[in-house]
Amino acid sequence: MSKVDFSISYAEIDSDSPINQNEAHIHKACEIYLNLSGDVSFAVENHIYPISRGSVIITRPFEYHHCIYHSNQPHRHFWITFSAERKEDFLKIFFDREKGKNNLIILDENQLNECCLVLNGLLENKTDSLSRRILFLKLLHILRNGRSSGSIDNTDKMPQAVALALHYMENHLAEDFDIKTLSAACNVSPNTLERHFKEALGITPFAMLRKKRLLASMEFLIDGESITAAALKSGFSDYSNYIQLFRKQFGLTPLQYKKKYLR
Repeated sequence: MSKVDFSISYAEIDSDSPINQNEAHIHKACEIYLNLSGDVSFAVENHIYPISRGSVIITRPFEYHHCIYHSNQPHRHFWITFSAERKEDFLKIFFDREKGKNNLIILDENQLNECCLVLNGLLENKTDSLSRRILFLKLLHILRNGRSSGSIDNTDKMPQAVALALHYMENHLAEDFDIKTLSAACNVSPNTLERHFKEALGITPFAMLRKKRLLASMEFLIDGESITAAALKSGFSDYSNYIQLFRKQFGLTPLQYKKKYLR
């Protein structure tokens, strides 16, 4: 395996912290999240995973994910991001699955303690590249030995109306529709749909739709589409508004994004 460039962080935060990741989170990297404490769950694409001590969420490049806070309990966790380019065959636990499925790995207490030793070793060792590489490979070994778990999408975690709305959004992404049309497709009132979204995902339906459209436009840009085509194909009819929303969400304009990632 070639050299892996990665970054690692540890945080103890709550739902009010300005650095929490309960907003749309997507990037051109693989990510590993390890939970130590906190009243949270984790959304990846259209699935929600229950999270407890020892839960690990893995995501691959451009896989939409975010943390959902259910209370203000302290949330202690590690996360690592690393480049996966030309390493896909080695990283099968990240790539040999469908988007939003099999993202959850559960570690027992012994595996968790071993994992924390590795992660703390990575945090403390900033300079020895060989030692860091060995520790990183050990981390992947621990994850491969963890218990893989499917997603939870029952009515307690993912209300049927939310699942239907997400499905409708994906099938009508480039179309212009309002909350009445969306809620009618889900057989609930607009107020009920709004409430279910806020409870399940911590976001309104049309804020989620906007994020899905922005994420879809990223994929169109990666596929070589022009900025105008990417905007139209993902449901943005106002070109200037699209650029403003993209920059606000991702910190780059679509053009800057293309230049950064299509080198």
